[in-house]
Amino acid sequence: MLFLKMGPALAQGPILLRGRVVDAETHQPIPNAQVGVADNRIGTSTNEDGRFALSIPPALLGEQLEVALLGYRKYARALPPLPGPELRIELKIAPAALGEVQVTGSVLGIVREAVARIPRNYPTRPTQLTGFYRESDNDPAGQPRYLAEGLVLAFKESYLRRTADGEIQIKQSRKVDLRRDRTPIRIDWAGGPFIAHMGDFVHRRSEFIDAAHFKDYDYRLAPGSTFQDRAVYVITFGPKAGNRRAAFEGRMYIEQDSYAFLGAEWHYTPAGLRRGARDVADSRSLRVAYQPYAGRWHLKTVWWQTEAKLPVGPPLKFFGEFLTTAIDTAQTARPGYLERAQLYDVFLRNKVVYDSAFWQGHTTLLPAAALQKSLFDQQRQQQANSLFKPAEAGTHPQEKKPSAFDRFLRRFSYGTHAGAWPLAVPAAGLAVAYAPAGYGLQVQRAASVRAQDLTLFTQFEYEYALTRELAARLATQRLHRQFGGDGWEAGLSYQHNFTPRHRPFYGRAGLGYIRQTVDLPLGRFDNPDAGLRVAGTHLGADELSARLQTVIDALRPSLGLGLELSHRFELVADASYLVPLRSKTQLQLDEESGFFLFRSSATVDLPRADVDLRVNDQPTTRLPWQQQHWLLSIGLRYRVR
Repeated sequence: MLFLKMGPALAQGPILLRGRVVDAETHQPIPNAQVGVADNRIGTSTNEDGRFALSIPPALLGEQLEVALLGYRKYARALPPLPGPELRIELKIAPAALGEVQVTGSVLGIVREAVARIPRNYPTRPTQLTGFYRESDNDPAGQPRYLAEGLVLAFKESYLRRTADGEIQIKQSRKVDLRRDRTPIRIDWAGGPFIAHMGDFVHRRSEFIDAAHFKDYDYRLAPGSTFQDRAVYVITFGPKAGNRRAAFEGRMYIEQDSYAFLGAEWHYTPAGLRRGARDVADSRSLRVAYQPYAGRWHLKTVWWQTEAKLPVGPPLKFFGEFLTTAIDTAQTARPGYLERAQLYDVFLRNKVVYDSAFWQGHTTLLPAAALQKSLFDQQRQQQANSLFKPAEAGTHPQEKKPSAFDRFLRRFSYGTHAGAWPLAVPAAGLAVAYAPAGYGLQVQRAASVRAQDLTLFTQFEYEYALTRELAARLATQRLHRQFGGDGWEAGLSYQHNFTPRHRPFYGRAGLGYIRQTVDLPLGRFDNPDAGLRVAGTHLGADELSARLQTVIDALRPSLGLGLELSHRFELVADASYLVPLRSKTQLQLDEESGFFLFRSSATVDLPRADVDLRVNDQPTTRLPWQQQHWLLSIGLRYRVR
């Protein structure tokens, strides 16, 4: 009775359609063919073996199945009864319709017209694509070192606006290390699933379809073909003879009737690699295709490959691909901040053991047979290992517990600040004379102080989170403009998120103990006495320098605000009040010659009998600048994890 009751419920779920697409004449598998149902509302693509798997909702069982690929006639039939055996689909070649044309001007006119018609051919309102993403890094033999996969939602802005940006949500994901007899691999690829936006050459108006760069490219018409029974222009593009600015070379496909871009494939030129490949790649290639749905063309697939020789480790052969499996053209709400992946976040940290049923219920891109074999072999090895070494309670068999250092890094952040240091400085003339008893040194230096209302400072800080909101803080700071001086601060900071369901906006409070030196250089002079000792410190260098300084100890309570720019970066602004505890005036002498690691410094506290200090020709024991109380700063914080 239980199974009888479960039967209707199970029948409501998606039904899997499996198929294989081959060439009608050669019977060889056809990869990258587009497979769609219900006018491409849902779909997938064939893998390297020509196979596909499509999850069909019950509401679409009466719809038509379509298979299309550039250069072949479109296959269109009603869906077969499901469930059923693997469907075999044979595509017939469509004859080329156009010959070689060498009139470059008219070919460029086709490209210009296609760009002008983007508002007619592509979505003019936000669209959400459900997609499947996969990436891997292959060894020199072509075997993948790891596999990362994800089910993602890609939010697309209107194509009326030129952009390479967009939101990505990762709904489900896994990462599998496929290396044998090695320590677990560390994968820190950033922005992987964002190729759904970065590879969309129509949305971003890539250089080879940008009017500002047409002068750098040579466009030619190649023998034509068809796509989904539509005649297309096949246009090759590349740098003009002698041009070293063009970044790309390849070909694009434009429908003859609508002038819609149906796809393109291209690689980076040496100039493009120098300008655009941040990871110093040796080669980079892309292939992008679009599909029709509801009267517009939408992104279907992005294929991305990068090869590079790294300074450390084996050569890199990175491969990533994105496949649209469903399209939503309704008024899609932009995903909230907390749901969006960040471009510079590591794509996948999770480690999930391979399971052939992992993507059950979702349409994905089937892995090639060689990759499936690697996954299956690893699964068997893991099962064998689990017989001898059971997994620890609460952890995944492939997941390694984070080390103490990793746990420390997750609590660690650092940042840099700039601001105004509160120092009141009137214009004044300074003169100092110092003749230590028993030595031949006589220091007589003079300097002019300019009136100054604003003294700048920079600060570098480290924070370690004690709790979610409370952190220990250590910082160093330096003054700039006519005054110099280094300082440090130690204390606690508190941060509370006012918007836990949206982009974090923080209220900040802190209390620190600060010591800061404010000094005025007085220049360099020769040291006549190699045995000179000042305040118990030997200063035997041939050349010395002098400076007058104040050393301030204070408490620093602060209040401020913080705005998270990404999951790792935060913009902060603080207002602080200095509560002075003590202050002293000093004359400092520094060695300026000899090996810099062994140079010494000595300070003489003022007032002192052998030091004559004058301000505007009047004897004094105080320097003219005065420490004020209010301090303002703005900065950027970075979280390691």
